[in-house]
Amino acid sequence: MIIELNYQPVLEDYTKRGYLDLGAVIKILENTGNKHSDCAGDSILEGSSSGKAWVLTDWLIDVLSYPKYGDKITSKTWVETNTSIFGCTRDFEMYSNGNSLCVKGTTKWVLLDLNAGRLSKVEPALIEKYQPENKIVYEETKLPKIEIPEHFDSETKIPLRRSDIDFNSHVHNLTYLTFAFEVLPEEVYAERNFRRLRITYKTAVKSGEEIICRYAKVQDRHVVCIYGTDEKIRTLIELA
Repeated sequence: MIIELNYQPVLEDYTKRGYLDLGAVIKILENTGNKHSDCAGDSILEGSSSGKAWVLTDWLIDVLSYPKYGDKITSKTWVETNTSIFGCTRDFEMYSNGNSLCVKGTTKWVLLDLNAGRLSKVEPALIEKYQPENKIVYEETKLPKIEIPEHFDSETKIPLRRSDIDFNSHVHNLTYLTFAFEVLPEEVYAERNFRRLRITYKTAVKSGEEIICRYAKVQDRHVVCIYGTDEKIRTLIELA
C-alpha cells in the first residue's frame, strides 16, 4: 500500500529565499507516515497508550531539489517487504508540481515495549496491515554509519523546553535537527542548502534533561553529536 499526502505548506515552512526548509521536508514525510499508520489501523497515539510504540532509529534523506514557494507538494510512503523480527523499513518520495521527484528517503523503525523498556517482536499480522510493497529507494539496505569525530570545533548546551517533548514523553525526533542547527557555524546555517541528511537516534532524551551539541566539519560534511550531561551519546546527525 502506497500512501499519498498532498501537503499545503505554510509560511514558516520556507527559508527567506523562498525554498522549503529541510525541517519542513522531514515534517511532511513524517506526517505522510502517520497517515499510513492511520489507514492501516495502527494509530500512533493508540499504540503508545497500549504500551507499545514504533520508535524511529534512523533517517536517510536525499534532496534532489528544494520545492519553491507556491509549488504543489505530494509525498508518498510505503513499507518495504524486507522487514526484520523487531522492526521495518519505511521509504519516502516527495514530488513537486505533480511529477518532479525532489526528495527521496528511507527510515528504520523498531517496536518498543514501553513498560519493559526493550524491543518487542513485530508480529506478521501487524506488518500485513501496512500491505508492504516490493519497492525500494536505496539498493543498499545497510545505511551509512556516522562516525564520531575525534575533535570538535564547537559546542552548545541546550536546556529542554516543554514544547520539545512529545506524547511519548521524549524529545520529538524532528526537534533534534533544530538542536543541530543551533551549533552550526553562522555561515553554514545561513546557507542551509543541504542535499543529504543522515540521523541516527541512540538514546531518547527525556523531559528535564540538558543536552550538549558538539559540531565538527569532516571533509564536506557537517557532523553534530548530541550528548547528555552524562556524556553519553544521544543522537548523531550528518548534513552534506
